[in-house]
Amino acid sequence: MSALPDGAAVGRSRSTTVVAFVALYIFWGSTYLGSKFAMASFPPALLSGIRFTIAGLAMAGILLASGKLHLKDFANWRWWRNCGLAGVLLFAMANVMVSMGVQRIPSGVAALIVALTSVWIVSLDRMISRAGAPSWTIVLGLGCGVAGVTVLGGPSWGGGASELNTAGVLLAAGSTLAWAAGTMVAKHSARPDSLWAASVMQMLGGGAAALVVSTVFERSAWPAWEAVAPSSLWAIVYLVVFGSLVGFSAYVWLLSNVNAAAVATYAYVNPLVALCLGTLIVGEAIPARTALAAPLILGSVALMQFVRPPSKDEPPVAEE
Repeated sequence: MSALPDGAAVGRSRSTTVVAFVALYIFWGSTYLGSKFAMASFPPALLSGIRFTIAGLAMAGILLASGKLHLKDFANWRWWRNCGLAGVLLFAMANVMVSMGVQRIPSGVAALIVALTSVWIVSLDRMISRAGAPSWTIVLGLGCGVAGVTVLGGPSWGGGASELNTAGVLLAAGSTLAWAAGTMVAKHSARPDSLWAASVMQMLGGGAAALVVSTVFERSAWPAWEAVAPSSLWAIVYLVVFGSLVGFSAYVWLLSNVNAAAVATYAYVNPLVALCLGTLIVGEAIPARTALAAPLILGSVALMQFVRPPSKDEPPVAEE
């Protein structure tokens, strides 16, 4: 069989890139609504523990069977320690906090707040690397981000559709700090060269920690099997397969084949996807104040991307 012509190869590459971007936008943008469906039966920490433990084991099995990973990639105990700590911050803290927030505020609003994660990542990275005084763009970006969250969680402008649960806003905002801290641990500590291996360790470490947290604090809220809604089970399947496995695979592929600044556009698109899905599928009411908060939050993210696009070895910052 003859080789594909150059034009056909380019076309196939472009098609693959488009499919990967669509998967990244849709699947990661839909995880917030998926979590809301799953939490109809499962408390937040239990959901996180189940989701990331299964996803980590499935990813490890697939990658080992395909030869993309080998047992030696998991042989260093320091990698397990560091990746485990990162996983605790990412999945046992940040993911649980944003899930608790989604219980109280519309999933699309939670996704919008989570977009702030890149703002904290840039700020913490500069502090850790001692890069000197922050530039005006960083100061302005931080100011816009804080202002956007303040608008969302501040006093009501008139009740009704303008109301937002302050605790829910604060939980979602707090999750961005935990995720940024986990990202810094993952970036600045010894870890495998393979992003795949590091991600598996983080998922397994974070998933196990979340299960421990759930056992200690949520045991009375665990559902009886006969009380679990089928929609919650399907939501967990969706989160594991499409949110964690397919979505993350698309992310890794794009980082290897597309400019990192282009991949970072998910930070702007995912909140819009989450807002649309929440409104169309479950009829979530979007507060009027979101029209003011969204430009402030997304503007802060844009400023941070202008300062320093995410590097290839950073773990994802929006798939919570």
